[in-house]
Amino acid sequence: MKKNTEKTVVSILLGLFALYFLFPIYWTLTTSIKPKGSIIKLPPEWFPHRFTWSNYAEVFSQNHIGRVFLNSLLVASATTAVTVLVTALGGYGFSRFRFSGRNLWIYTTIVVRMIPGLLLIIPYYLMFQKAGLLDSLTGLVIVYVTAAIPLAIYLFIGFYNEMPAEIFESARIDGCSEYGTFLRIALPLVVPGIVVTSILVFMGAWNEFSLSLILTFSDDKKLLPLAISSLVQTQKDTPLGTLAAAGTLAMLPAIALSLTTQKYIVDGFTAGAVKG
Repeated sequence: MKKNTEKTVVSILLGLFALYFLFPIYWTLTTSIKPKGSIIKLPPEWFPHRFTWSNYAEVFSQNHIGRVFLNSLLVASATTAVTVLVTALGGYGFSRFRFSGRNLWIYTTIVVRMIPGLLLIIPYYLMFQKAGLLDSLTGLVIVYVTAAIPLAIYLFIGFYNEMPAEIFESARIDGCSEYGTFLRIALPLVVPGIVVTSILVFMGAWNEFSLSLILTFSDDKKLLPLAISSLVQTQKDTPLGTLAAAGTLAMLPAIALSLTTQKYIVDGFTAGAVKG
């Protein structure tokens, strides 16, 4: 009886937490399809009675969200690909080899991760100005990769450390080179870790705001967070429906990733929970 009561209480609490976190998403989705008059109605319409797609039409026709969406997708995808390629190799090297200064480099990686990105804006600006990378998507990819490498390499070190050493010894006995061991043994076993790291890096680049605000100026180089922030008006009424529609579009990659990679996400986050 006591156990059933505890389960009921836990289920209720989990339900309340889920409602708390999902309600803003629900409200954004419903606001994006409400007519303008229904958005500001008091008391609010918890369930929309009428639907319209005019907010989405306005987003694409007047705010060039389509181009901005592609910019963000390109930058986030390139950042993820480069970061995962570099850190999958780097994490393997830190995990498998013992060399002078190894621990110092690992701790340095952790310390670098703790530095707020805003402190680096002025050095980035000055360097990119001299290199001709200001107001370019390539410059943003370089900055985002630099910011993502510390966390990604630290994650990969943990994933590789969980692999039994006997696997690598067997590969060596069979005559496999170190690169062959990495490609044929380590990489297939760390796929859940690759997925988790890719998602974290992708969403970090997708949602980043402050660096892109300083390093890009022209409208055709804008990323989605900047475009959405520009919809907020201080001198006149903010188009709430259009803002909600743009926010809904910004959520699509996160929703798609969570629905298509659930298995790998669970395996990746629980990889270090049990020693095998």
